[in-house]
Amino acid sequence: MKKKLMIGLLTVVACFTLGSTSFAASTTTPTSNNNSTESVQAVPYASKYVTVQQILPKSQYPTLGDIPTTLNYAENEYFGVLQLLSMDRQTGYTWTVTYGGFISN
Repeated sequence: MKKKLMIGLLTVVACFTLGSTSFAASTTTPTSNNNSTESVQAVPYASKYVTVQQILPKSQYPTLGDIPTTLNYAENEYFGVLQLLSMDRQTGYTWTVTYGGFISN
């Protein structure tokens, strides 16, 4: 009788041990290796407003309709598309145009 009781208890303990081990293994989270050589730097999002003035030759842009209404602009790590703000006739041969808008990194 003691032998059967002992085998029964060992069986129950073995079932609980296997059950809890498999459950624990499925819910554990992986640990990170502190010896990693990879580093990640978070860079905050930044933007700034810029205006750009250009002098365009009338030989390439004969009428006001020929002047581009947008300008792709990059400065260091900032970039963006600027919109045409104003057009002035500087001489009989050139246009002075001003673009403006926000650029961001």
